[in-house]
Amino acid sequence: MTLSKRLTAITHFLTTQDAFVDIGTDHAYVPILMAKRGSTKILATDIHENALDIAKKNIVDAGCESVIQIKLSDGLEHISLDGYDTLVIAGMGYFTIKHILENKEKLENIKKIILQSNNHLKDLRIFMNRLSYALVDEVVLWDAGHYYTIMKYEQGTQKLTDVEYAYGLYREENKAYYQFLAQELENLLKKVHTEKANTLKKDRELLETYL
Repeated sequence: MTLSKRLTAITHFLTTQDAFVDIGTDHAYVPILMAKRGSTKILATDIHENALDIAKKNIVDAGCESVIQIKLSDGLEHISLDGYDTLVIAGMGYFTIKHILENKEKLENIKKIILQSNNHLKDLRIFMNRLSYALVDEVVLWDAGHYYTIMKYEQGTQKLTDVEYAYGLYREENKAYYQFLAQELENLLKKVHTEKANTLKKDRELLETYL
């Protein structure tokens, strides 16, 4: 089984010692790969029965049914996190992720959360900070025509700078991505002659502190 760059990057933030729940597992590719690496406690959930049917078939075909449990659930609504310490939530929008994690009473034993949101990354970083999770690592990658940002959070308090809230933790290997964003903002500035221009200019200046 060959995973996309995006899904492979998610597994790099997991260890075989993590007891994790993959929320919105789709076809269970991440759980299957981690089970083959040696993980022993995995729960794969999804809100869609059709997705879970495919996930179950993939799990059985991979011989991982003794390690990976499956559960139909809307986020954390119908699952118990007893015995689990890690969450993976990927391939969703910010508002869906926020809805899932607002079920805060269930997060008491969750030490690590791996997130990949499709939008509103700044809002997500602010929300996670308020939820008392610290951004400890982050990677940006290009896969199938899109940039993806994958974040690793751990329990704890943290104060990020304005530029870190807006663009995440700087990594030299992601410099091309930041240069791309700076150029996009510059192009927008050439087209905008309203109050929005001041916001775009501020965003560009923030980003240029990374460059």
